[in-house]
Amino acid sequence: MIDKISGVYGPKAIDKLNGKKTHPSPRGEAPADGVEFSSFAVEMAKASAELKKIPDVREDLVKDLKGRIAGGTYAPDMKKVANSLIAAGLMKLEE
Repeated sequence: MIDKISGVYGPKAIDKLNGKKTHPSPRGEAPADGVEFSSFAVEMAKASAELKKIPDVREDLVKDLKGRIAGGTYAPDMKKVANSLIAAGLMKLEE
Protein backbone atom coordinates (compact mmCIF):
# COMPACT_ATOMS: atom_id res chain seq x y z
CA MET A 1 0.00 0.00 0.00
CA ILE A 2 2.81 2.42 0.91
CA ASP A 3 4.49 1.64 -2.40
CA LYS A 4 1.35 2.71 -4.23
CA ILE A 5 1.16 5.99 -2.29
CA SER A 6 4.80 6.88 -2.81
CA GLY A 7 4.46 5.88 -6.49
CA VAL A 8 1.57 8.31 -6.98
CA TYR A 9 2.76 11.21 -4.86
CA GLY A 10 6.49 10.66 -4.83
CA PRO A 11 8.88 10.23 -1.87
CA LYS A 12 8.91 13.95 -1.00
CA ALA A 13 5.20 13.92 -0.16
CA ILE A 14 5.72 10.98 2.18
CA ASP A 15 8.59 12.81 3.94
CA LYS A 16 6.27 15.76 4.58
CA LEU A 17 3.75 13.45 6.20
CA ASN A 18 6.37 11.85 8.44
CA GLY A 19 7.44 15.17 9.93
CA LYS A 20 10.06 17.81 9.44
CA LYS A 21 13.53 16.80 8.49
CA THR A 22 16.21 17.70 10.96
CA HIS A 23 19.47 19.12 9.80
CA PRO A 24 22.68 18.53 11.68
CA SER A 25 24.30 21.47 13.42
CA PRO A 26 27.46 23.00 11.92
CA ARG A 27 29.50 20.81 14.27
CA GLY A 28 27.88 17.69 12.85
CA GLU A 29 25.77 17.01 15.95
CA ALA A 30 22.08 16.35 15.88
CA PRO A 31 20.06 19.42 16.88
CA ALA A 32 19.04 19.54 20.53
CA ASP A 33 15.41 19.77 21.54
CA GLY A 34 14.36 23.16 22.77
CA VAL A 35 11.45 25.39 23.47
CA GLU A 36 10.77 29.06 22.94
CA PHE A 37 8.27 31.09 24.95
CA SER A 38 6.40 34.12 23.71
CA SER A 39 7.01 37.45 25.40
CA PHE A 40 3.45 37.26 26.76
CA ALA A 41 4.18 33.89 28.39
CA VAL A 42 7.35 35.29 29.96
CA GLU A 43 5.44 38.28 31.37
CA MET A 44 2.71 35.99 32.71
CA ALA A 45 5.33 33.85 34.45
CA LYS A 46 6.84 36.95 36.06
CA ALA A 47 3.40 38.17 37.20
CA SER A 48 2.58 34.74 38.60
CA ALA A 49 5.84 34.68 40.57
CA GLU A 50 5.06 38.13 42.02
CA LEU A 51 1.54 37.04 43.00
CA LYS A 52 2.95 34.06 44.88
CA LYS A 53 4.91 36.49 47.06
CA ILE A 54 1.70 38.13 48.32
CA PRO A 55 0.30 36.39 51.42
CA ASP A 56 -3.19 34.88 51.26
CA VAL A 57 -4.17 36.50 54.58
CA ARG A 58 -3.44 40.10 55.46
CA GLU A 59 -2.39 39.52 59.07
CA ASP A 60 -2.34 43.24 59.95
CA LEU A 61 -6.02 43.66 59.00
CA VAL A 62 -7.03 40.47 60.80
CA LYS A 63 -5.24 41.59 63.95
CA ASP A 64 -6.90 45.03 63.77
CA LEU A 65 -10.39 43.56 63.29
CA LYS A 66 -9.92 41.05 66.11
CA GLY A 67 -8.87 43.90 68.41
CA ARG A 68 -11.89 46.01 67.43
CA ILE A 69 -14.27 43.08 67.92
CA ALA A 70 -12.77 42.22 71.30
CA GLY A 71 -12.92 45.88 72.37
CA GLY A 72 -16.55 46.24 71.23
CA THR A 73 -15.76 49.05 68.77
CA TYR A 74 -16.38 47.10 65.55
CA ALA A 75 -19.64 48.21 63.98
CA PRO A 76 -20.10 47.07 60.38
CA ASP A 77 -22.65 48.77 58.10
CA MET A 78 -25.60 46.39 58.35
CA LYS A 79 -27.07 47.49 54.99
CA LYS A 80 -23.80 46.51 53.26
CA VAL A 81 -23.75 43.20 55.11
CA ALA A 82 -27.38 42.47 54.12
CA ASN A 83 -26.77 43.45 50.48
CA SER A 84 -23.72 41.19 50.34
CA LEU A 85 -25.69 38.27 51.76
CA ILE A 86 -28.48 38.85 49.24
CA ALA A 87 -26.02 39.14 46.34
CA ALA A 88 -24.36 35.89 47.44
CA GLY A 89 -27.75 34.16 47.53
CA LEU A 90 -27.49 33.45 51.25
CA MET A 91 -30.43 35.64 52.14
CA LYS A 92 -33.67 36.55 50.34
CA LEU A 93 -34.91 40.08 49.96
CA GLU A 94 -38.04 40.58 52.04
CA GLU A 95 -40.45 43.25 50.91
